Amino acid sequence: MNYQHERCDGCGQPFAADDDIVVCPVCATPQHRACYEKEGRCVNEDRHESGYVWQGRQTESPAASADAATAACPVCGFRNRKDARLCIQCGTPLAPAALLQAQPQASGRDLFFDVPDSDNLELDEDERAQLEAVLNQRAALAAPGMTAQQEDERIAGHPIKQVLTFVGSNALRYLRKFRRTEEGSRVGWNWAAFFLSPYWFFYRKLFRPGIIFLTLRLALAVFLMPYETKAIGLYQSLVANSANLDEAAAQAAMGEIFSAMLPVYIGGGVLLVLAIVSALLADRLYYNYVKRSMDAAKAQTGRDAFLLQFFKRSGVSVVLGVASYAVVSLLPSLVLSIFN
Repeated sequence: MNYQHERCDGCGQPFAADDDIVVCPVCATPQHRACYEKEGRCVNEDRHESGYVWQGRQTESPAASADAATAACPVCGFRNRKDARLCIQCGTPLAPAALLQAQPQASGRDLFFDVPDSDNLELDEDERAQLEAVLNQRAALAAPGMTAQQEDERIAGHPIKQVLTFVGSNALRYLRKFRRTEEGSRVGWNWAAFFLSPYWFFYRKLFRPGIIFLTLRLALAVFLMPYETKAIGLYQSLVANSANLDEAAAQAAMGEIFSAMLPVYIGGGVLLVLAIVSALLADRLYYNYVKRSMDAAKAQTGRDAFLLQFFKRSGVSVVLGVASYAVVSLLPSLVLSIFN
């Protein structure tokens, strides 16, 4: 079948002549093979029970089909499916059409009432509505039931509701931490940073401290890996030859293993110290990051530039947190394999 002028229901992109296409045997939906394998199933599988059969859009022109079926991400411009919740290209949350339609009635007071409009426009009307809708939805989740008087209170020099929207996940918990910081507390305690440093810093987009703690952890891991490898080799040798060793030889082998492991034990203590320092400093560093980012966003010329800056710096990034974990897990072995 000719799928020219059709699009993949998995990624929303039109099919090219040389694309590897998989067709669902139940509903006949065509998809890129990569999209099908990523999901592990037909993208329309949940519609099979209702008797859904893919009809195609070959009667439409390519431009009309793309415009009707996709929506542009307001941050990177990638065209996603209309019902997509996240941009496939950059991961930006996308507001559902129903939320966009309800936005004028549901938003109430302008969330960013202290950010003036300007003639310096960077977004079109749909892109601006998309960002405003997502941020207002985030505000409703981060600060539920907040009164007008509470909204006018300030933290880090900005209205509380804006700061809570910036923080996103666990916003009310961080509001309490930020209050203690403004009351004069120079250190706090952050269990997430204690157990997940340096990954927590990247998750919260604190790149500078994240890079510092990541570098320290990588350097320590690279330094300790030869000792760990030597200790493991000695232990395996001891197990393999245990039947041929007398008690004195076995004791000597255990002492050799302990000597090889001593730097590893010391390294474990250093890691614990780094985790404690991370936990003590995390709340203060995050407060400073939020304040600095909010100040920088509001220093932009116009609401569009502010929205883009606010969106890129706010919230959390699961991708960066996972990526930093992958770096710590894989890079030391890669470095040693190169130099050995």
